[in-house]
Amino acid sequence: MFYENFRKGINLGGWLSQYEFIAKQPLTREHLSQHFNSFIVKTDIQRIASWGFDHVRLPVSGYLIYDPESQSLNQDIVEKIYHCISWCEDCSLNIVLDLHDVWGNVYGAMEELMPLLSNEDLQKRFINIWALLTKEFKDVRHPTLLFELLNEVSDASGSYSPTDVTGNNFLPSDIIHCKWNILYKQTIRKIRQIDSKRWILVGSNGQNSVVYLKELFLIDDPNVFYNFHFYDPQVFTHQRAHFSEEMSEYNQVVTYPDDISGFISYLQEHPKFYSKYALVAKEEQNNKSLMDKLMQYAVDFKRLTKKELYCGEFGVINTAPVKDAANWLHDLAIIMEQHRIGHALWNYKCLDFGLLDLEGEPVSKLYKEVIK
Repeated sequence: MFYENFRKGINLGGWLSQYEFIAKQPLTREHLSQHFNSFIVKTDIQRIASWGFDHVRLPVSGYLIYDPESQSLNQDIVEKIYHCISWCEDCSLNIVLDLHDVWGNVYGAMEELMPLLSNEDLQKRFINIWALLTKEFKDVRHPTLLFELLNEVSDASGSYSPTDVTGNNFLPSDIIHCKWNILYKQTIRKIRQIDSKRWILVGSNGQNSVVYLKELFLIDDPNVFYNFHFYDPQVFTHQRAHFSEEMSEYNQVVTYPDDISGFISYLQEHPKFYSKYALVAKEEQNNKSLMDKLMQYAVDFKRLTKKELYCGEFGVINTAPVKDAANWLHDLAIIMEQHRIGHALWNYKCLDFGLLDLEGEPVSKLYKEVIK
């Protein structure tokens, strides 16, 4: 059911989220309006459809879509979403509406509980945002519009020990105590009071890590699905990233396949980064065997739960060698399709992973490799 409608997609990051990195500076009302009106238009959606994608994932910032003072939605942004829905309907594309960030959310907060999971007022705000979005888009039926509750969740209440990076010692009985499980269930209960059938995605802990899928508390709702992201090993997918202290410092070209034992040595010499890369910190080879090994957590989740699964983000930074990036993306897509896991490439335009630049021109030859 899910896979047939969200099999192969692409992200629209940078339009209604992360726009502060792309819009003309300073971020005046005029510059923001210009960005929101031009970054994604109908011809972009038509191009995506012509490439053979069946859906887009639309990240939206909670700070943009919601006004906490009036406790209402920003109608200018709501209008942009309706435009996107209309364009997608005309092109037979479906949409994942992803709440990409929100008050109290702290990316990567796996050592101490972030405010969203500990502050009742912030949780009420989060639930209210989804209640308002549900009311607003109630007449847009599934599968045209799917809700994704929160991007790349970090929940320290369910984090694994540094010596147990894959959660081998995690007890299923602990699932009910994980703060994200509690909040997401409360949010879905509120959504269901308004819309009993809306399709909903719930992401795994550890920034949607594949190894945290088993920590999710599954609810008895046929229209709730689960998702993860896949960027491992980041020494390949994020190589020489300007926004990463360690990747900029390591500053090595990594191919696929390739020996990555040098990164193991780097982590040993820089232990402050070890926990961030603990999942692959002892892996010496970047190859399909490693990909198969890590994706097995997703395969096991599907087998044990009988639930459909979605990979909302995967991609390779544009500083990676083009052919190697294309081969990595190709191998991962094959694995996901073999196991009927829908997926969305990060990213359509800009943000270091985009196929196109701000003017809509190909960033590199990877563009042709991906869409052929």
